[in-house]
Amino acid sequence: MSQRAEEAAVAVQRALLACMGPAAAEHLASAQLRLAWQETVVAAGLTRGGLSSWLVRERNGVGYVEASEAILAQELTLRAEALVSGVNQRLQGRPGATIELRRLAISVGRGTGSRSL
Repeated sequence: MSQRAEEAAVAVQRALLACMGPAAAEHLASAQLRLAWQETVVAAGLTRGGLSSWLVRERNGVGYVEASEAILAQELTLRAEALVSGVNQRLQGRPGATIELRRLAISVGRGTGSRSL
């Protein structure tokens, strides 16, 4: 990351902290994780034909993922190690990205759309 980008990232973090309080860092880290997940599954070709997945939450390095269909959940499970690695690579150097995944817990979503992370 360039010096200018790092300075901008620090300024954004300070502004968030001032506006949102102490929870700002956690919210920013969660947003960066969600974005990295979406970028990773798109790059892996796992969003075709109406299939989708989303990161519901993260706890202690475990990313809890819901898949729209059972067939996608199976594919995510088979590729879990590579997906974790891809997400972590995308997070490197991002402002506020303080979460590192170790593994995934994948389930089939119930279509509730309640994405808490």
